[in-house]
Amino acid sequence: LTEDELLEMKKKLDEAGIKVGSLGSPIGKYPIEEPFEAHLEDFKKALRAAKLLGTDRIRMFSFFHKEPSLADCRAEVLRRLGIMTEMAKAEGITLCHENESRIYGQMPSEVRDLLTEIPSLKGIFDAANYRMNDADVMDGIDATLINFKYMHIKDAIFSTQTIVPAGEGEGRIGEIIDLVNEKTDDVVYLTLEPHLHVFDAYKDIDEHELKGKYSFKTNREAFDFAVRSLKELLIKHGYERNSNNEWIK
Repeated sequence: LTEDELLEMKKKLDEAGIKVGSLGSPIGKYPIEEPFEAHLEDFKKALRAAKLLGTDRIRMFSFFHKEPSLADCRAEVLRRLGIMTEMAKAEGITLCHENESRIYGQMPSEVRDLLTEIPSLKGIFDAANYRMNDADVMDGIDATLINFKYMHIKDAIFSTQTIVPAGEGEGRIGEIIDLVNEKTDDVVYLTLEPHLHVFDAYKDIDEHELKGKYSFKTNREAFDFAVRSLKELLIKHGYERNSNNEWIK
């Protein structure tokens, strides 16, 4: 989007009383083999977009790589992330890393490495992404809590490679929300990213085949179902909404 389009979007959000918690960018969702300079230009655009939309967080990734070059690409991943986190810090913006398939940070050990080596990098926990790679979600949240920022809420079943609503898969999401609630005093954002209905914009940025347990006619219908599933899970675990519209236990 152009700067004028972003400002118009911000105006509409303000009128609706909506704030942007984080810019959900595709930064770092590119092959590590591609030149970094062109990607840095996209990153600069993301920094500007975040500031125009009034958020100090950007969701990002740690680069696709070709198997079996995982260990070989570590040094370059750390170099690039180091440059980007310093650029973001200069703008008052925090980079938040999501564990994603086929990037250096897809497994708990890699997330632990990144958040330890780059202290200004924050972690986003996504249970479904861990389960789609047959990773231990409890190890995943343990790694993310090194420098935790927020959670993506979607669930999955590894054996069938199926994306399901929160609480219906192997992500132990309710248990992990309890753990995060116990370990942090900050307000925690739960970002719904259900993938229950594949939409064209998603296909443009991700080539994964997503299999769903449910079928929905529209994105709105799928998203509403995901919201209800999360609320039901929170209630089941003893949470309720307070006067500030926050869920507390």
